[in-house]
Amino acid sequence: MNDAVGHLGTAREHQHASRWFRACEEYAAADRATPLAVDDLEAWAESAQVVGQIDEAVAVLTRCFELRAEAGEIHGATRATYWLWSAHIFARGEYAAAAGWVERARTLAEEQGSGEYGYLLIPRAYGCMAKGDFATAEGLLHRATELGLGRGDVDLITVATTMRGRATLKLGSLEIGLALLDQAMVRILTRATSPRTTSVMYCAAIGSCYEVQEIARATEWSVALDHWLGTLPQLGGAYFGNCRIYRALLMRLRGEWSRAEAELEQTCRDLAVDGRLVVGHAWYELGELRRLQGRPGVEEAFEQATAFGRVAQPGLALYRLGQGDAQAAGAGLRRVLAERELAGDRLVLLPAAVEICLAAGQLDEAKDFLTELEKIAQTYPTTAMRAILDAARGAVGLSENRPADALARLREASDRWRELDAPYETAQVGVRIAEGCRALGDEEGALMELRAALATFERLGARPDAARVRWLMSAQNVHLAVLSPRETEVLRLIAAGETNAEIAAQLFLSERTVHRHVSNILIKLDVRSRTSAAMYAVRHGLI
Repeated sequence: MNDAVGHLGTAREHQHASRWFRACEEYAAADRATPLAVDDLEAWAESAQVVGQIDEAVAVLTRCFELRAEAGEIHGATRATYWLWSAHIFARGEYAAAAGWVERARTLAEEQGSGEYGYLLIPRAYGCMAKGDFATAEGLLHRATELGLGRGDVDLITVATTMRGRATLKLGSLEIGLALLDQAMVRILTRATSPRTTSVMYCAAIGSCYEVQEIARATEWSVALDHWLGTLPQLGGAYFGNCRIYRALLMRLRGEWSRAEAELEQTCRDLAVDGRLVVGHAWYELGELRRLQGRPGVEEAFEQATAFGRVAQPGLALYRLGQGDAQAAGAGLRRVLAERELAGDRLVLLPAAVEICLAAGQLDEAKDFLTELEKIAQTYPTTAMRAILDAARGAVGLSENRPADALARLREASDRWRELDAPYETAQVGVRIAEGCRALGDEEGALMELRAALATFERLGARPDAARVRWLMSAQNVHLAVLSPRETEVLRLIAAGETNAEIAAQLFLSERTVHRHVSNILIKLDVRSRTSAAMYAVRHGLI
């Protein structure tokens, strides 16, 4: 008995101090001596769950459910059910087992005839959101919040409010959705929630903000998340895996790319067994970071992301574009766009679609994607969304030979990215601004913009972007720098003696589009004929 009391006291101390591995050991020792009461079992289950000891967590949660049910404490039983459902879904991807637990708890509640239970509404709401039925999900989560308030259950209130905010954002209500997330975050930031709820809902709120390009809130909450994670002695398992992914995204935004890559690589290793629904996200972000740095392993990371159910777009398309394969880039991105109908799901893909179409010389299609992006921006008019939109408008303006109009848009985009303290995105827009300056004959201004962008890319370790800027700054490429990749390709074929019809056939374009490219090339190179353009290409080593 004395041993049991000693182990139990030590376990509680470790639990309170967030030393969860040690807490699990001591709870287990105490339980072997004398079976634990349900409150201590719940604390043990939480410790096991947050450090990724899922088998142990499931076994202890099962005992919690049985004890609560036997005592007629249905709310406590449904709470155990929710965490069992969460362990099976998010750590293991075991949907049937998760659904079985929810059904068992629902049957118990019906047999007792004791009314609604908020924890059982949350899995239903997740199911509705997975099907795109956000209105029904919002209603279920609203009711779950009310039930949580009635019970005084802070975790239930916070989970339901956070997910209700997410559903509301998906319905296109930016202001209301963000207000709900703010409400939930107040409880999280003041540590009113349990560690399990804190970690999961931090990530849900931050992820929801990223989806609607509310970068300012996502950054603010990521900083708070990073501070919290820094106080914890041990991070592991699916519950902290997602937190570590968002911490890595914060590092990337701040320019700490090497640290971000190390964090993502470790997360991928830690989630290889438990955390299948999370690890795909980690692999995708690792692939993106490798792409931006020009490091090996990009395709491997995107393949791993795909294997774990995470679509590898738009990152893979942008990677193919960087390899010079605009056709493969466009095909992959169009396929995903054809599968995505909801505006929120298409939002992350459309800026890349505009960029790839412009690179391929498909101006009309790029303008169609831009029009769609403009409509979505009306629903989600965040600072980052306006920056993305202005950058896309500026890029299209440059392709249409409207450099003055393009520069006005690009300056707006640059100012907004600076406001968000996003150096990489600011530098990307700076390169476009340099293109506009050159198109207007301001070579000095162009070089100043390029030097500023180059300094940022070199500091961040963005090797492909830095290499491109150095090429743009070289004297012999001053005129070629204003050509799009597709226009450069057309120029090579002109120099090879191809007619417009032959160029159209080779590049799978219409003759009208080729004619527009040829006109743009003559204007940008300041030459009067195809022959002069061909001679220019020969002098500069294009053939």
